[in-house]
Parts: sequence; C-alpha cells; structure tokens
Amino acid sequence: MPVAGAEAFLVMREEDARAAGLPHAHILATIERHNAFPDDAIQMRGGWALDIDELYAMAGLGPDAIDVLQTYDDYPVIVMMQLEDLGFCAKGEAPQFVRAHDLTIGGDFPHNTSGGQLSAGQAGAAGGYLGMTEALRQVTGAAGPTQVAGARATLVSGFGMINYDRGLCSGAAIIGGGGS
Repeated sequence: MPVAGAEAFLVMREEDARAAGLPHAHILATIERHNAFPDDAIQMRGGWALDIDELYAMAGLGPDAIDVLQTYDDYPVIVMMQLEDLGFCAKGEAPQFVRAHDLTIGGDFPHNTSGGQLSAGQAGAAGGYLGMTEALRQVTGAAGPTQVAGARATLVSGFGMINYDRGLCSGAAIIGGGGS
C-alpha cells in the first residue's frame, strides 16, 4: 500500500497555544533506549522493559491510568511485546490480555485508535508519528470519529532501527491533555 506518512503537530509554549486558541497537550514523561538486551539470543523484549518504571514515575501515573494506548505496530508480535514490556501484563501473557479486553474505541482498553500502521500501511521512518498525532488528538478531544470518551492520558510507543534480528531503539511517551 502506498503511504505518504503525512502527519504533523506543532511544538510551542503553552502560553502561545492558549493565546492562539489552540488545544494543547503536555508531555508527562518520555523514555528512550538503544541496544537493550544485546545478549538475548532472540529478541523477546525491548528497551521499554528497562525503563518502564521510570516512565510511569515521571508521569505520576501507572498503567491503569492510561486511557488510550498507541503502540508501534509494524507486526502484531511487536504489539504483543509492547503490551508486556509497557507493564499492561506480565511477560508471556499478552495473548491472554488481548483476549480479555476490548481494544476498540469504545472498549475497556482502546488501542491504536486511528487503525495504526497495520491499517494505514507502514511509512518507514514517518510511521512513528502516526501514533503520536493520534495520541495528541485523543487527549485534546480532536480525534473526531475515533475519539475515546474522557481520554486524559495516552501512552505512545516507538520501535525501530531494525538490524537483522532486533530493534535497536525503543521509546515511549505519556501525553496528557492540557486544555484549550
């Protein structure tokens, strides 16, 4: 599927967003890790597993406070790895977790509410902003038909720089609504 990867957002001071009457969000926490677990014979976990406690501590939230999850979804198995490494379930429990939850917009665990890359096509390096722009839309109430009611906090994750058998970079951010 041809994909342009055309997603964008503005980065500015909160007072400038308010003065312009723009809805805005806050970055509550971020993590990034390169070359995590290089001694693993097969990649079964990403760098999120090393830094997830720090991410939630920075945000002052836990996994149960996340209203919407936007994972990097180049392959379904990578989504499962993120559900585990981001603390939504224990290692090896992602299939059971997915079966037990409704991942739709109106469900109890809204996930990739724009459809993600598996619905839109993987845009390579541009694909990473697909989840971020949807996360921003969700917490600012601008997601239109994909809006999750009451979305206040969303976690967006990234994964990439694939080198043979492993992803060399993983990252995540928790975004909170700021108002207008």
